[in-house]
Amino acid sequence: MESYLRVVGQAVLVFPVAAALIALPFLIHHYRKYGGMTFARFFLSYSFVLYALCAYFLVILPLPDREAVAQMTGPSVQLLPFSFFRDLSKETGFQLAEPSTYLPALLSTFTLQFVFNIALLMPLGFYLRYYFRRKLLPAVLISLGVSLFFELTQLSGLYGYYPRAYRLFDVDDLLCNTLGGFLGYVLTGPLMKILPDRDKIDEKSYQKGERVTFTRRCLSLFVDMIFVSLLGTVLSIFLSQLPFNLPFALAYLLYFGLFQGLWGGKSLGKRLTKICVVNQDGSRVLLWRCLLRYGLLVAFSYAYWGVAGVLSTASGWALGSDLLALFLVAAWFLAGMFLLLLETVLNRSSRTGRDYLYGRLSGTRLASTVLRQPPVPTPCLLYTSDAADELDGVD
Repeated sequence: MESYLRVVGQAVLVFPVAAALIALPFLIHHYRKYGGMTFARFFLSYSFVLYALCAYFLVILPLPDREAVAQMTGPSVQLLPFSFFRDLSKETGFQLAEPSTYLPALLSTFTLQFVFNIALLMPLGFYLRYYFRRKLLPAVLISLGVSLFFELTQLSGLYGYYPRAYRLFDVDDLLCNTLGGFLGYVLTGPLMKILPDRDKIDEKSYQKGERVTFTRRCLSLFVDMIFVSLLGTVLSIFLSQLPFNLPFALAYLLYFGLFQGLWGGKSLGKRLTKICVVNQDGSRVLLWRCLLRYGLLVAFSYAYWGVAGVLSTASGWALGSDLLALFLVAAWFLAGMFLLLLETVLNRSSRTGRDYLYGRLSGTRLASTVLRQPPVPTPCLLYTSDAADELDGVD
């Protein structure tokens, strides 16, 4: 048990790194599908990632020494089903006619490992039914596939890292793991009566997706800035005589102002997160408005940093105190952060799609392009004369 807890602890330590690696594609997928991220969906998704890490580590770890594995001579494969029941008496001393052997056999490592193999994929059955909405047969087949992946990982010597299998490929493990996935699926049925309804979670995600949140904007900007940086690097090669920041400002204007304006207000990042720049009335953004929007943003940025530079040099020279100059610059930066935070809060609480100052001045805003999934169609009415009379009044 101590070794299992140690492995789970290792999975918990690795989880933040794994979560960071999957965060970007995970968020892009959910923003493309729903347009928003609720806490319930975030918790379910990342708890599944944590469970998957724990399950993988419990099966794979601890890793033995390569030299010790090379010296192993035992069998690598056990293909006889239900060998557990055949070996139960030999391994635990269990005797059906002697009740005194029941409890020691139940608490033995041999039996606990059998129970663990069943429990290992029970959470998978829960996630497959509740979160991924799979039917029973696909859930059982997925559980079997996951178990087979674990066993083949061991049989292959961790994908060739070891010279031979470092653990036994046991068909009983396949049966137990698959049974665990099945039991988890079945036991989820009663739990679904008290768990949050999945349709309501989706509905809240769609409702949240109708608005462009700050997180969604930041994710879109993060993706776009990768391409802006690449374009800025190329321009800086050809415009090496200009100051370092000017080629990147030009790249920003070309990418967001010109290319995005010609592409219907959708950059690559905005297409991934299903948002676009539109006119205030929701119509397709005009090219000059798109150029004005991001031109103002560049101008505000230069002005902001320019004032900070003036405060740093002029106040230190005029007042003769570097400490006071540092205080004024810090106060200027804090004021800028406060205004940005205030604008973000006002945008979040707005019901009319309020945008930042550069958006309001340019007559543009961001809008969501996520479309809700169409409802399940109802069965068509038989077209009789009575039905036709009823439909005459329907527009």
